[in-house]
Amino acid sequence: MSSDSRSPRRLEVQQSRLPLALWDYGNEIGQSPVLFLHGFLDTARSFEDLAWLIADEVRPMCLDWRGHGGSAWAHADAGYHQLDHLRDLLCVLEELSQRSLAPKMIVAHSMGGTLALMAAAFAPHLVPRLLVLDCLGGYPVTPEKRVEQMRAYAAHAVQPAKDFRPFASRKKAIARIQHNNPGLSTEGAERMARHYFREEEGQLLSRQDPRLRGPNPYRFSEEDWLAILANITCPVHVLAPEQGYLHRHDVQARMEALAAATRKDIEGIGHHVHVECPERIAEEIRQFLG
Repeated sequence: MSSDSRSPRRLEVQQSRLPLALWDYGNEIGQSPVLFLHGFLDTARSFEDLAWLIADEVRPMCLDWRGHGGSAWAHADAGYHQLDHLRDLLCVLEELSQRSLAPKMIVAHSMGGTLALMAAAFAPHLVPRLLVLDCLGGYPVTPEKRVEQMRAYAAHAVQPAKDFRPFASRKKAIARIQHNNPGLSTEGAERMARHYFREEEGQLLSRQDPRLRGPNPYRFSEEDWLAILANITCPVHVLAPEQGYLHRHDVQARMEALAAATRKDIEGIGHHVHVECPERIAEEIRQFLG
């Protein structure tokens, strides 16, 4: 599927810290902003076809996380811990509020969903409504597993970062994305690849910082996640694709921890629901906004 012939406006947020790209797909006047947050090693503009579908109704604004897409890479002595991303999100939400662009809702996929849930618990005034795509928080860890995890992180931390592999053609790049995401359609992979690469000397190179890869230095326990979710008071709507993460794990306790949550399963779709069925997600956004 070809991209819309229009182009979003590129805004820059948190310029005083680490500048992040915010892609604005809506009109500047009279529309309610909706903030879109992508997953790990994805880009904000993988939401593009979805954003154009609702651009006449709301103001879609898609954020690239640090080190991803069009955003700046972390400084040499900084990093990409989950809490670094969380601080970026909180600062961006505060900035948007000050610019009269506070989002009416956040739509968040995978890692973006994890961070949005944390923001809703820790700074509830910034998150009025949340639609999460195949996510109800991060993978839990026991104290024993946390030690193993930190050992893996310690070994990784002193190694030089390895660049992402280049590709000689877009066809090969799309095939690799599908290989890394079993079940992903060619159309969905094309949506992910469209703004993922930059072209240099006849090769397609990833826009992502290679330092993004590696073990997560710290994960919360299941008890932590239940407490976090129990402190979320805004309405939360969860979309659970049949072939996604939520169907592989028992998340009933997490759903019950949320004060105001609904869930809808989507048959025949994998983890990357926003690129596989943007029309379906657009309709869920309309219904959830009421």
